[in-house]
Amino acid sequence: MAWPIEFKGVVHGKTIALDEETCLPDGYRVTLRLVLGPGEGVRLAFGGWADMTPKEDAEMEKFFSELRGRPVKFTDGDPE
Repeated sequence: MAWPIEFKGVVHGKTIALDEETCLPDGYRVTLRLVLGPGEGVRLAFGGWADMTPKEDAEMEKFFSELRGRPVKFTDGDPE
């Protein structure tokens, strides 16, 4: 069984800037396996919805209402 070599870095578009130098030659092809922490997948997938405008909110409510065949109303997350 092969043990993974772990590198950490920051994504910049299509480039990943690693925190440390590697022993790999420039141009070496690698495979990236992304490991997300608890809740990160949901945040990445749906986090963009948090900043929706009221117009986008209304369009999304209309879309889901038509999809479900009954009115759907989003809340602002405030239980009061």
